[in-house]
Amino acid sequence: MKLSFSKHARVKIEERQITEELLRTVLENPEGRYYDTTSRAQAAVRRVSQRGVRLCLVVVFRRRDDVFHVVTAYPVKDLRGEMERKVKSGRWIPI
Repeated sequence: MKLSFSKHARVKIEERQITEELLRTVLENPEGRYYDTTSRAQAAVRRVSQRGVRLCLVVVFRRRDDVFHVVTAYPVKDLRGEMERKVKSGRWIPI
């Protein structure tokens, strides 16, 4: 799997200290995958561990062939709540 990053994603990933390994984990084996109607991209979500700390990570991306272009990535405290809110509002559509 090849990864590429938007300028925004590079900044946010560095700020949030999210490793490529974590991004790959979420993209390769998500707990949920959604189509984001606002950004017209996909969102993959998963609970992961980073430096012994459990967190929930959302990775927004566009896929072209075997390249995953990461738009942004961010941690959330309540993964289930995040998914339910976005689906209920119509922003995310389960894939």
